Amino acid sequence: MKKYLKMPWAVRLATLFAMILALFLGGCGQQTECENSIDTAMGTVISQTVYVTGNSPTATNGKTDEKVTDVVLQKLNDLEQQELSWRLDSAEVAKINATAGKGPIQVSAAMAGWLKRCLQISEQTGGAFDVSIGKLSRLWDIDTWAAADDPQDYELPEREEIEQACALAGWKQMILEQRTNSTVVSIPAGMQIDLGAVGKGVALDEIRKTLEEYPEVSGAVISVGGSILTYGNKPEGGTWQIAVTDPLEPSQSAGVLTLAGGYCVSTSGDYERYVEVDGVRYHHILDPRTGSPARSDVAGVTIVTKDGFLSDALSTACFVLGSEEGQKLLEKYDAEALFIDHAGTITMTEGMQQYFHLSNSQK
Repeated sequence: MKKYLKMPWAVRLATLFAMILALFLGGCGQQTECENSIDTAMGTVISQTVYVTGNSPTATNGKTDEKVTDVVLQKLNDLEQQELSWRLDSAEVAKINATAGKGPIQVSAAMAGWLKRCLQISEQTGGAFDVSIGKLSRLWDIDTWAAADDPQDYELPEREEIEQACALAGWKQMILEQRTNSTVVSIPAGMQIDLGAVGKGVALDEIRKTLEEYPEVSGAVISVGGSILTYGNKPEGGTWQIAVTDPLEPSQSAGVLTLAGGYCVSTSGDYERYVEVDGVRYHHILDPRTGSPARSDVAGVTIVTKDGFLSDALSTACFVLGSEEGQKLLEKYDAEALFIDHAGTITMTEGMQQYFHLSNSQK
């Protein structure tokens, strides 16, 4: 059983851009060149710093027109368009949703694996994690509202609407069946699945596979909307340093994660995408059991593991469950976590202590 350490500092973790761009301390070494890019894909910001050798066939030394960062970006666009999007008719998720109530549909091996893992985590969390709540997510639509350039007044959904959307969800109603040469999935009429709770983590895993195809890549730090992959080695040696911010004071650094290559970091919190109505904050992380934004003792939770899918899924699940139940869930996995409650108390797994270091202002 893991041990948990509590520290009463007024700190909470955040992700997104502060977990990324302040990280690359030391710059590129003399024997390497850097590819840097900031773009958008999968509806979020993609930040890349990729270190390549001096003999790289990429555009950093002019031998070809293709950069590794461009390859990664194209991979993410393909991932959205072919598999993960519920908006694009070309994507597997959208195709599954289109067949709701019409019988089974064959899915790719990758999609079958992701759905199987989703169902396992749903079972282990008692439904606190559930990718079948697409209708509920659309009803609240906080992501779209928060991202608008000129958002209008937000109208909270009615209780009756929430109950109707909840009635159309339920992971137990998803049927994943292995046949002789394929896997099929069936969902009931009205249900809509949404892999947003694991999409960034899936992206990190796919990015790692892509980087492994380029032996000239010696190291990289890549962020998909704040979920971070560390890969390989820094040119000057040492660990990757991932800066994190205090979500109540986004301009302030709360601390740093020091990680070797091969780790994934995902954070869920109530400070990222939200609306305020009559002084009450409604964030984008919904509790499938209530149909409303999750309410627990947790303001933010950060997961560190070597599995991108797992880091993303567990950060969502642990945020919804709260610190006590979240810690019990984590004992089933090879993952470390840091919870921050609304009073500023940090609770972390023993293993996380080796990664997280407070900023000087928080000591």
